[in-house]
Amino acid sequence: MSVTPGVYAMPAAQYHADPCPTPSLSASIIKLICLDSPAHAWTAHPKLNPQFERENGEHFDIGTAAHAVLLEGEAAVAIIDAPDWRTTAAKTARDAARQDNRVPLLTKTWADVQAMVKAARWQLDHHADDSRAMFTDGEPEQTLIWQEDDLWCRARADWIRTGAIDDFKTTSASANPDTWTRAMFNAGTDIQAAWYLRGLKRITGEDVSFRYAVQETYPPYALSVIALGPDALLLAEKKVLYALEVWRSCLKRRFWFGYPRRTCYATLPQWHEAWWLEKELR
Repeated sequence: MSVTPGVYAMPAAQYHADPCPTPSLSASIIKLICLDSPAHAWTAHPKLNPQFERENGEHFDIGTAAHAVLLEGEAAVAIIDAPDWRTTAAKTARDAARQDNRVPLLTKTWADVQAMVKAARWQLDHHADDSRAMFTDGEPEQTLIWQEDDLWCRARADWIRTGAIDDFKTTSASANPDTWTRAMFNAGTDIQAAWYLRGLKRITGEDVSFRYAVQETYPPYALSVIALGPDALLLAEKKVLYALEVWRSCLKRRFWFGYPRRTCYATLPQWHEAWWLEKELR
């Protein structure tokens, strides 16, 4: 498939294989550049690393399945009537589901997935602001392809609707906004928002909003809606600009450096020093 800049509906496997004419930059690759190193980014890129193999886990948890059902409906999953994935019949059914671009799901998990999706929709419907419109009147799993001068770029948005990009996240930890927000920066989740907004702006010229609906994968399946504040979004945009320059340089030089090649000295965090001084006083 020959692609040009635009918005596409394509299977996840095609997107993750990188449909662009040359190796393209994505949010996941930017996270690796910013949080790890270009060497990690090269290793994880399907068009750069000859040994690259995308992981297909043996388990498909409730969060993965709930994500598929909320965005694409029940047709997005294939219910496999088996206690686990160990039998040949279960493995065959699982592989057939993958080939059909569906999420294989064991029967024992299906009721939990339905409860989780129902809880997500109820909470969004009763939200106090226009978050009620999330995942409605739009299109799921949209692939954005654009160019930054000589570089090809891509993103896969959970949901695009008029004036907004919606993203559904699940967690086995806490969806409490205070807790999840602290974790999102260490995970590079802020980069995703800046990258998707940048891509849609490049393609359509539109400035839109970006929000996460974050839901816990255990009862009562509590959900929160989180957006980046102006300061957080500005810093995320700076990370994106940094990654673009590093990516361009590495492609040109064909050199993907790892961690610094010099001794790095750990500085003493104030909280750790305060903890020890308190311990001494006790």
